Amino acid sequence: MMEEFRTAYRNRNQILQQKSAQGKKIAGWICTYIPEEILYAAGMLPIRVVGSGGDTSTADAYLYSNICSFARGCLEEGMSGRYDFLEAYVAVNTCDNIRRLYDVWSAYGKTPFKHILALPHKVTDASAALFQAEVECFKDRLEQHTGQKITDENIREAISLYNRTRELLCRLYELRKSENPPISGTEVLEIVLASMQMDKVEYNQKLEQLLKDLSGRKKDASDKIRLLLVGSELDSAEYLQAIEDQGGIVVADDLCNGTRYFSDPVEMNGDPLKALARRYLSKAPCARMQPADERNQRVKKMVQDYNVRGIIYETIMFCDIYGENYPLLREELKDQDVPILSLSREAAFSGAGQLKTRVQAFFESIG
Repeated sequence: MMEEFRTAYRNRNQILQQKSAQGKKIAGWICTYIPEEILYAAGMLPIRVVGSGGDTSTADAYLYSNICSFARGCLEEGMSGRYDFLEAYVAVNTCDNIRRLYDVWSAYGKTPFKHILALPHKVTDASAALFQAEVECFKDRLEQHTGQKITDENIREAISLYNRTRELLCRLYELRKSENPPISGTEVLEIVLASMQMDKVEYNQKLEQLLKDLSGRKKDASDKIRLLLVGSELDSAEYLQAIEDQGGIVVADDLCNGTRYFSDPVEMNGDPLKALARRYLSKAPCARMQPADERNQRVKKMVQDYNVRGIIYETIMFCDIYGENYPLLREELKDQDVPILSLSREAAFSGAGQLKTRVQAFFESIG
């Protein structure tokens, strides 16, 4: 089952091109604050746009040199034609890097439907109303593009399906609280990455089977250092593998390819658009949301719930929001006496030797 999840992510472009050739409309989204349920209710398959890493020479010609390598990698994929099968591309003004990525994609990309949502930085009644208006505008534009009405019933069905995915992923993370987790952090990341590329109906079926299989899986992690991983967008399983190979096990995370993607279900009662807007605005917050208190408190709670002995804080170069958040979180965690290792990296996995050396030294300091 793990191999099926790995294949779904690693061969995503080939698989999605085949689906597109068979008539399925594919919609690419760039940030976890975008309500996928609207796209699914419109009859599309929502998938996350990611970069493949490596050369970004084409994207470099269109973006500033201080734009993060994740945004440049995504644009490189788009400009090279590897996302030509997309019917829609949807973004949100998460940060300056993603905003500039959308500007260039909107101007030069071949995607028929392009849209960006404005996301408030705070969670208040006024900001929730503002974001609800953004979600309604998004739905209206999508209806105009497809020529089909997106009904409340369609949206509720999509919400129910996605809530099921969130429930199953929460169950997966619960298994990691045990003294000997039956699954590694690397495997969990691969499972979550697959969820962003697969139809949720098929994905839920496979994840349910995997959870049954894991109930009989035994692993001895008594000699592993339990870690919490925090930071920028991370879609490299190799990065986690390099950390865990040194004697650690990632048992929890605060990542947009982790808990920030699936935590907090959508309320099923009432106006579905209002419920979607409220959930996506107030879900497990990214560092771009203010104030930082709620996010820091969530991290502190994970340290306790997962019996964490060390935190690795990874930041993509030029990711201002996570670079700025690091000293705030470090100060907040002083009373828990949990050591933190700060690592800068590029989106594509590189510098394995240096990473291993720093992680080894960190583990030795923990004992």
